[in-house]
Amino acid sequence: MRGGWASAKLGWMTEWLGSDGVVQLRRSTPDDVPVLVAGRDAEFSRFLGEGSDQPDPTACIVVEDGVVGWVDFDHDRSWLEPDEVNLGYHVFAPHRRRGYATRAVLLLMEHLARHTDWRVATLLIHPDNARSLAVAQHTGFVRVDDLDGNPYWKKPIRPGGAGGGVTARSGGSDGP
Repeated sequence: MRGGWASAKLGWMTEWLGSDGVVQLRRSTPDDVPVLVAGRDAEFSRFLGEGSDQPDPTACIVVEDGVVGWVDFDHDRSWLEPDEVNLGYHVFAPHRRRGYATRAVLLLMEHLARHTDWRVATLLIHPDNARSLAVAQHTGFVRVDDLDGNPYWKKPIRPGGAGGGVTARSGGSDGP
């Protein structure tokens, strides 16, 4: 399935997108809007901006039947190659530092591998966002460059397969 995140979401036939036994990804619905907006805090604003008053991410991150955050992907970024998508995520403050973002990113990658033909996932992370930089490292992304002073990371959606030519930038550190 090719196209922006909206066309990809319309093609999904199931509400549940994946689970690892701890975290589940569930397609977001309009009923999730109040929870998603209420989950914003100063850290959200600092790293992700104001946010839409009608958020519609690809999936909600669910733990023990409660929404603890969201994950999303899109293709409408000027820096993306034709076969790439950019991932985004947010875990609500009371649920941070439990590995939920790492698990959710990996589950979204599995979903993209099974149900789309995108080849490479990217992350563009503010250099002061230590938690997201750790998520990038824990999920196997490779820092390939900096864009406008922000670390830029890539990872093949299908390990060992198409898009496997991701290489680190030369002359720099892979870490924060």
